Amino acid sequence: ANDLTRRWQYCMGVALITVIGSCSLPLHAMPLTINTEEYPPFNYSDDQGQIIGSATRLLRDALRQADIEANFRLLPWARAYTEARLRDHHCVYSTTRTPEREALFHWVGPLVVNEWAAFSLAERELTIASLSGLHAWRVGSFREDAVGDYVAALGISVLLAPSERDNILRLEAGLLDVIVTGKATGEFMAQEQNIALAHLFTFHRAPLYLACHPSVSEALLARLQTQLDALHSDMQKDMQ
Repeated sequence: ANDLTRRWQYCMGVALITVIGSCSLPLHAMPLTINTEEYPPFNYSDDQGQIIGSATRLLRDALRQADIEANFRLLPWARAYTEARLRDHHCVYSTTRTPEREALFHWVGPLVVNEWAAFSLAERELTIASLSGLHAWRVGSFREDAVGDYVAALGISVLLAPSERDNILRLEAGLLDVIVTGKATGEFMAQEQNIALAHLFTFHRAPLYLACHPSVSEALLARLQTQLDALHSDMQKDMQ
């Protein structure tokens, strides 16, 4: 009987240690999967396939300082966004924080600020000064993009492409009259592809965030937010 009791006590002890150990795993035990897209200059791939950009650099620095392990992936935006919305431990950036998206994610940021603008080919010499002037034109954006959604919500017909780079090419090919996108992104891609764009007008400023599936620990993200805030504070001091 004593031998049976000792065996039972041993097994219970092992089980208790296992439970305690699993509950005390560090916050960074499960790496985050962080999705992004080609959206320069904030996030994009270089010639070696490395994910770079101003938002990427800031996010990587904050993750490192917060001691959080993460795997970055470059995907088409609609897939990057959908996976972060539906899959545990997935995040996506650079994401516009809208009322429709607010409850779907846990948010960290802002990372950078994006100016929304309308462009046309310079050779077209279009004179459009506001969003209300777009109704008569073929306007391009891409799937799940907050800029295009914003414009479409105003009753403007928006043609959706798979990616931002496709829109630049469609504009050059004469399939679109105007594209709506981030001002810095439009200028970057136009220069990259040697296409002369005309900036028609800017219509909104939107901070961009890291958006994470609700399964991601809020304590972990609070730690990341603290480091991100510190980096922003250091950047502001350097500018003074």
